[in-house]
Amino acid sequence: MAFGDPNHILKETALISRFLEYVRMDTQSSESSETCPSTQKQLVLAKKLVGELRELGLSDANLDENGYVTGTLPGNRRGGQTIGFLAHLDTSPACSGEGVKPLIHESYDGKAISLIEGVVIRPEENPQLASCVGDTIITADGTTLLGADDKAGIAEILAAVEYLVKHPELPRPTIKVGFTPDEEIGKGAAKFPIETFGADVAFTLDGGFDGEINLETFNADSAFVTMTGVSTHPGTAKNKLVNALRYMAIFLEKLPKEQAPETTEGREGFIHPYDLSGDASRCKAHLILRDFEKDKLEALGQKIRDIADAVAQLEPRLKIDVEIRHSYPNMHEFLMDKPEIAQRLNEAVRLCGLTPRVEPIRGGTDGANLSRMGLPCPNIFAGGVNFHGPTEWISTRSMGLAVCTILNLIDAYA
Repeated sequence: MAFGDPNHILKETALISRFLEYVRMDTQSSESSETCPSTQKQLVLAKKLVGELRELGLSDANLDENGYVTGTLPGNRRGGQTIGFLAHLDTSPACSGEGVKPLIHESYDGKAISLIEGVVIRPEENPQLASCVGDTIITADGTTLLGADDKAGIAEILAAVEYLVKHPELPRPTIKVGFTPDEEIGKGAAKFPIETFGADVAFTLDGGFDGEINLETFNADSAFVTMTGVSTHPGTAKNKLVNALRYMAIFLEKLPKEQAPETTEGREGFIHPYDLSGDASRCKAHLILRDFEKDKLEALGQKIRDIADAVAQLEPRLKIDVEIRHSYPNMHEFLMDKPEIAQRLNEAVRLCGLTPRVEPIRGGTDGANLSRMGLPCPNIFAGGVNFHGPTEWISTRSMGLAVCTILNLIDAYA
């Protein structure tokens, strides 16, 4: 049986009401935290989801000590592979997720969508809107992000489970459900219970607009550049003071502008100064390095070191330390020898009436590290646009199509 009618899904499930409830819950993660999950507020949503999964009949639904939610919907066919579906609990630290006020724009007319404080979602900047005329569009009010990344994915997985429970006659393999904390800070798979999860293949619902499939992510590193100067009273500082902030400014100015996020696209990598903290005596910059090719990523790291060395030559009393940490790999190297996964995923999207758009992610998902850990895990569209900012939006039709894709995949694996 092929699923391709999003309106049927919207009528048969609580997809949208769940989504609206989830986005009102602040689950922002924190890069400065050393705990797992990084924020306790993620656990509020996690506990709620355990309750909802149990209400749907997933009696083993559980929240572990690290904030991971898992559950099993038993199959009704013998043999075959166990399939998993994953989404993440947290929203990005880049924009406030507190006090989200979702707005519902029914029967979208193709024009600009005006929110408060001058925030406008313009069709010329959002070409996806052209295919959403007549849809119901959901946004925040312009003061926060919406949180479709990735609460749309959570709601879509719950809707698929709900639909299967209502229709026990539909063939299905054993299905595993997982919700992870801290994806937005690159730690979503860090303590994932992969062995007890027990899936043979999984899919994250964490992608963009209709039909998008991701089999490839960036390779990702983080660079931490720490500069330590010489502190003294500014009134008697001549020939004594070494201002770490001034030399950090020189370092940042030397970064290649042609390799910045704002000047790159497609398969081009970048160096992105992400955070700066400290004072005149000592300061630290956090930069993220991204490229689809491993050797090119390593070259970006070497460029950071070379620039730091050049700045160090300007002042022998200045101490500069460069540390580079690996964040996540390109999932493609772990999926390329399993073409049947991509074939089934493409067909699941086609059965929705969509043309699959196989695109590399200029970013990452939990699936990158999970694939490295032995659980092949490509990414599926969840429908959202403009993640991590106040112009984030999603169409309810797109959400219904994402659920259809999940159900088509389940049918294929059954």
